[in-house]
Amino acid sequence: MKPASFETAIRLQFDTLVKRVIYCTVKNYEKELGRRAKHETPFSEISDIIIGGFSIEDNYEMIEKIIFSACGIPVSVQEGELAEALKKLPEIKRNVLLLSYFEEYPDSTIAKLMDVTRNGIFKRRMAALKLMKEILQEDK
Repeated sequence: MKPASFETAIRLQFDTLVKRVIYCTVKNYEKELGRRAKHETPFSEISDIIIGGFSIEDNYEMIEKIIFSACGIPVSVQEGELAEALKKLPEIKRNVLLLSYFEEYPDSTIAKLMDVTRNGIFKRRMAALKLMKEILQEDK
């Protein structure tokens, strides 16, 4: 074989292989689409009655809430086990938890409101969380 005809043979073999890979990939894709079509229903084909059952309306007016005052900021908490545990905490620790988790204030802002250091707020929050854990485990 001449070098030119050898290169041509390799090129033809490669072309055949690439065509085979593309053909098999397309076939696999079509099979997958067929499998999905058996198990899935297009959203446009679902009846309005079924679609109406997908949504849920939350009515927050009916939920009983307890309003705590944390450094003069009103914080509402849904009545329940968590609210009862918060009532049992000392006021300073409760304020730190309410401002941190319910109002999502950063430690630096809480520190300014309470006139303490940022590190002091961190320590109080950790102590309050530990105490909350103990209170919630007692109730169970």
